[in-house]
Amino acid sequence: MQYMELLPEERRPVAGTEGSLYRHRQLITQLPSYDHDPAYCHSLSEVELKAMAQFVKSYKEESLGVGEVALPGEKGTAEKNEKASEEKPDEETTTNGTAQSPLSKKSEYHCSGCGQLAVLDSPVVYADRAGYTRLWHPTCFVCCECGEALVDLIYFWKEGALMCGRHYCQSIRPRCLGCDELIFSEMFLQEANGHVWHKEHFCCWLCGQSIRVQCGCDKRQSK
Repeated sequence: MQYMELLPEERRPVAGTEGSLYRHRQLITQLPSYDHDPAYCHSLSEVELKAMAQFVKSYKEESLGVGEVALPGEKGTAEKNEKASEEKPDEETTTNGTAQSPLSKKSEYHCSGCGQLAVLDSPVVYADRAGYTRLWHPTCFVCCECGEALVDLIYFWKEGALMCGRHYCQSIRPRCLGCDELIFSEMFLQEANGHVWHKEHFCCWLCGQSIRVQCGCDKRQSK
């Protein structure tokens, strides 16, 4: 069975189909350009530009990854055998001097998402940052926050869980409710309900006056 066949038909990214539109929407939602490219952000100060560059560099080195499709046991076993042959080329013998067999596959594998059995002849998804002892059914390779399928198998690994780019980034940096961009300044406003704003975006959407100052637009709107 092919990987694509395991996805719901309406989510298969085939050109000209609903699945293609779904993929496009998910790319915009899960991986907004302004989370990694300052060219798409409102004017950032030099300090904010440096903070953003460091933030992006850090998650690329520590958390970002792309899922790998393989049959259960094939990816991990191949990686281990290759590593073993490179590191210990002269130690692959048993105590009686006969050659050892390669690392063998297990008889059962379970999905790290749903816990159910993974069929041996059906593709699964591996995330190298999680280690090859873990695998997921294609429909279980989802963000732990929003539950949406990880578009193009792009994931962020944090504290033992898969996350989409949006939810990973805003778990590290606050996100402005006004413009949806991450905040790289230490000067921002946070409401009691947890909503966070750039200081300049905590304003009346009609006149631009700070919400903390009575502007009268609500009265004019009600007339």
